Amino acid sequence: MPPRAPSNPDLQVTEESEEQTTMAPKVEQKDAKTMLQPATVKSMYNTFHWELNFYCAVSLAVIYYLTPSEQRIFLHVFFALLSVDAARYYYRRGSMAGVPYTIPFVNLIAMIINPERFWAEMGAISMASKEGLCAQTMVCCQTVFCTDPKLCRQVMTGEETYGLYAHPNAIWLFDPKNLIYLEGDVHKKVRAVLTPALFSEEALLQYANAQEKVCREALAKHAAECERTGKSFDAMVAFRALGARSSQEAFMGPYLTEDMKAELEEDIMTFTMGFLSFPFPYAGGLKKALGAKMRIEKDVIKLVPKAREYIMAGNEPRCLLEHWCVAILEAAKERGCKPTEVHGCTDDDVSRCVLDFLFAAQDATNSGLVYTLDLMQAYSDVFEKCHDEVTKHCGAHGTVAEKVRTSLPYTCKVANQILHHKPPVPMVPHLCRKDNYLDGHFIPKGTVVIPSITYMARSSGHALEFLPDRPDQDSQFVKTVVFGAGQHKCPGRRYAESLLSVFLSVFAQEYQVERVGPRSGPDDFIFFPTLFPRDSNFIVKARA
Repeated sequence: MPPRAPSNPDLQVTEESEEQTTMAPKVEQKDAKTMLQPATVKSMYNTFHWELNFYCAVSLAVIYYLTPSEQRIFLHVFFALLSVDAARYYYRRGSMAGVPYTIPFVNLIAMIINPERFWAEMGAISMASKEGLCAQTMVCCQTVFCTDPKLCRQVMTGEETYGLYAHPNAIWLFDPKNLIYLEGDVHKKVRAVLTPALFSEEALLQYANAQEKVCREALAKHAAECERTGKSFDAMVAFRALGARSSQEAFMGPYLTEDMKAELEEDIMTFTMGFLSFPFPYAGGLKKALGAKMRIEKDVIKLVPKAREYIMAGNEPRCLLEHWCVAILEAAKERGCKPTEVHGCTDDDVSRCVLDFLFAAQDATNSGLVYTLDLMQAYSDVFEKCHDEVTKHCGAHGTVAEKVRTSLPYTCKVANQILHHKPPVPMVPHLCRKDNYLDGHFIPKGTVVIPSITYMARSSGHALEFLPDRPDQDSQFVKTVVFGAGQHKCPGRRYAESLLSVFLSVFAQEYQVERVGPRSGPDDFIFFPTLFPRDSNFIVKARA
């Protein structure tokens, strides 16, 4: 068995105060069986991977029987290699809970075909275990699924031990020079230029105005369509365009034509589908996604010099791209270099980062927007409180952007708690850089450790009930790290919260919602690659 270190229950919180992280009573992992576990797995004993093994065993037996005896030597070698790989997996797994060994590529294919059942099983086993961990092997690579909030934070904030892995396809889709892969001082210097300028109060107000414009247009369109046809609309599909248009307006609005907006929206969707494709960049969905990535970066890089010239002419910034140019020009002046020579802020770097923002703003915020409809229909009392607050401070049809952050505290609180209750991003994989111990379990170098935000929210209690007035609101996302933690905590958190708050304010102010069919259960969601309720069909009506 691998060596086992003593457990360390006193893991430190590195960013926020320990007082914040312990405000709510902790739900112990040993009581996981009484918690809201995945409905697809009835106990801590898995079924999905055993089914995979059964079908593999039958298939291999048939292949072995049909293979001529003189050629079976190749199968014997294959079986020997499988035995070695299985022994290696069980040795490294040690006493950790986990799924049975599965033939390489089989569970990868199963994860792509049926991700809901695949990850539900991992979550059930992990939450039913004492430590909140579940081992697995994928294409000869050891993986550890983590649901314990403290251990998840330890992984996300332990930059010296764990590096951001993100996704098997991310290294192609984002490339190694991307912001998410920068480390140490280089990453800090780039964030020091980027974050204060792009997400200042002034910038957020500008984004909020752009967001409100797009939200009002989209909701009016869908309400008119529902009234005209008497039918529902699929919010997951419809709000993809809303998220895309709001981010385009906020990030690069003055420079985009309607044709460019439509092309960007389509390319971002193709790029997103690359995360649901088989990890082979020379054919299929991943190849198409890489083509879309190149087109987006090519389009954005043409806009950067235009934005820089606009700011250098003495004009005030109107969008994210221009706010970034202001910050880059100031940094260049301080460092005595050209704006294009500021490390991590060249035109290529800016185009890559804008691609990140466009992707996150369309995909992750789309999930939040859809779950806003889902929860507001289910919790009509909360929805009406939002309506009363918005109409009191903004009127029945007045603008909300300038007041949403200052005069609508309850509505903003509800938007914040929607992200806690239904985190858009289900997990954030990390790669172990060196041999290490996680709650006493040996984690060898090269292991992919997967902190699960979805199941972390269940462990911390936020996903069990939707209670906007709960005393342990965790408004800064300390216990439920929806936006990550450590150096790579999402820089666009305030933008996402702003969009959700503005959308909820406009929606509660002027519209009502009805559901078509029964509500999806807590585990009845789909990966796209963020999470959405399986049934996202709604009817939106204007208030009388």
